[in-house]
Amino acid sequence: MHFFFNFNEDIPEQFYSEQDKQPHSECSVCGNGFGIGHYFVEKAFQKTHDKSSYELTFEYAICERCKTDMMHSISKESMKHIQEFAMKMGGMPVPENSNEVEIDLNQYLTTCIATGKSIDELEEYHLVGIFKGNKMVQLPMLYGESFIEEYSELLSEETKGFFVDFFNNITLLPPTLAKIL
Repeated sequence: MHFFFNFNEDIPEQFYSEQDKQPHSECSVCGNGFGIGHYFVEKAFQKTHDKSSYELTFEYAICERCKTDMMHSISKESMKHIQEFAMKMGGMPVPENSNEVEIDLNQYLTTCIATGKSIDELEEYHLVGIFKGNKMVQLPMLYGESFIEEYSELLSEETKGFFVDFFNNITLLPPTLAKIL
């Protein structure tokens, strides 16, 4: 088992920019276009007060270079905890003969990778994808609140401070993220 499975699919609309309803075209950190490199998109959603729907709390798209720089900013202590957590979690199941099996992409877009809960059962969730050009090149990952809380407990105060600064530079820090950090 591993976290990523290579494939080449059109970008699902769930990853489009909320602002222009199109795929992201530039890095939220450096402002450069993605060109031929990989880029990552993360979007966070929280149920509305009346629990009838979800609202976007933040989104960003980040180029490979800025993502690498960001990873270097995570403390050694946090990185060790994150790696141990990922090993314990075990990653995403990949079907045998996966090149010949049709994958239900919708399941990955609507089910928490850690708990198997549907988004309907979640108060908040994050959706993460990896892209190159106009294609999604890895299976998307959806994380619910229990994963988010457990993950945040792994972070050192130094790393939490880095993420607060990071989110303040790309967007207003949403209340749910402020609570976690």
